[in-house]
Amino acid sequence: MHASVVAPCSVPSRRRRRFAIGLGTVGAVALVTSACSSTHLATITATGPHDAVPATPTSHTDTAFAAAGPYKAGVAFETTPAGDTVVVYYPVDASAAAGQATYTINLLRWFTGSPTAPIPAGLPSTLPTMLATSAYENVPISAKGPFPVVLFSHGYGGYPEQSSFLTDHLATWGFVVVAPDHRSRDLKAVVGGTTGKGQNDVTDLRQALSLVKTMNATAGSLLDGKLDLTRVASLGHSAGGGAAITVADDSDIRTYIGLAPAAGTPPPRKPGLIMQGTTDKVVKPGGTLTLYGTLANPKRLVLIDDAGHNVFDDGCTIGAAQGGLVAFIKTLNLPSAFASIATDGCSAPDISPPTAWPLINQIVTAQLRYGLGIDTTPVGLDNGVDHAFSGVTASVSTADKVTSLKG
Repeated sequence: MHASVVAPCSVPSRRRRRFAIGLGTVGAVALVTSACSSTHLATITATGPHDAVPATPTSHTDTAFAAAGPYKAGVAFETTPAGDTVVVYYPVDASAAAGQATYTINLLRWFTGSPTAPIPAGLPSTLPTMLATSAYENVPISAKGPFPVVLFSHGYGGYPEQSSFLTDHLATWGFVVVAPDHRSRDLKAVVGGTTGKGQNDVTDLRQALSLVKTMNATAGSLLDGKLDLTRVASLGHSAGGGAAITVADDSDIRTYIGLAPAAGTPPPRKPGLIMQGTTDKVVKPGGTLTLYGTLANPKRLVLIDDAGHNVFDDGCTIGAAQGGLVAFIKTLNLPSAFASIATDGCSAPDISPPTAWPLINQIVTAQLRYGLGIDTTPVGLDNGVDHAFSGVTASVSTADKVTSLKG
């Protein structure tokens, strides 16, 4: 099936928007728009088979993809030839999940290397390490297919399951999400002081893609014949956002998304999107504006008002009844630098991350569908989405640059 997609460009009539920023973040910002020109346009041609991705809802387009899609989410753990763990999220038919218990994340998998390892001696048995999810472990992938592929890169001190609210959600909308563990900068490396050792994160992403390509071609594997490898995207948070932007230069990648991204090397002329919280104290929004200005068109910037760094992950909700990550960090006497990263955005005055998750789910799902040529026009990616969700507002721009204004 072939679909031609005209990528977004600046629209001069789009109204200007401002958003207030505090210390260490962006100042009052006006979105600077510019007229469409031939240099802003790009055509994306989908060359793969017709994917088993749900059709676009015909009503409430600003929130079309905010709720879970028609599939259930599956989760499985695979290993690359180099020994790296790769978490795979995938669409599941409701009948296959019937009667099954949903999967619960155990942070000890990434802290000790095993999800069944006992809590180390001397630590309280109530150490917050568990988080319930909506996924089902090791159930069969949907009988339908093929499905587009999304590479997910976790942040510094993170782990492949860190954004399960989002990766589970994408699976329900017909995406196979492939999330490698970056052992050079994962939770275990940061806690153990071994960061920087081993291969880099971009190599991890490439090897994870190679792994699922092999699985797609292997009879009897979980992904046997289920992947549309002409539709591959990259997505990441923080340090992983930078990796997602950099790996997008690979010929396999069609579109990319950076969530509060660290610096990356932008690819030429591929549709991209950056999302950022305006009160992020880890990846400062001012730096994100600079990075956005270096991206080639077509591109979008979404700034979530009053959101911190961890609005894009589950960290603020893990073991909440036992004090959450704050208690986890204090109990383990982890470095203060890690504590500031792990808890930014978890408390007032920043908005509660779950409040923003429907907006994030909408934007990420819509960008993937549009950037991969599934939707021929963007659905829920324009200014209407900025006020479509209760308790959270955002600003959206497709301008060449977004300029910080003082006062």
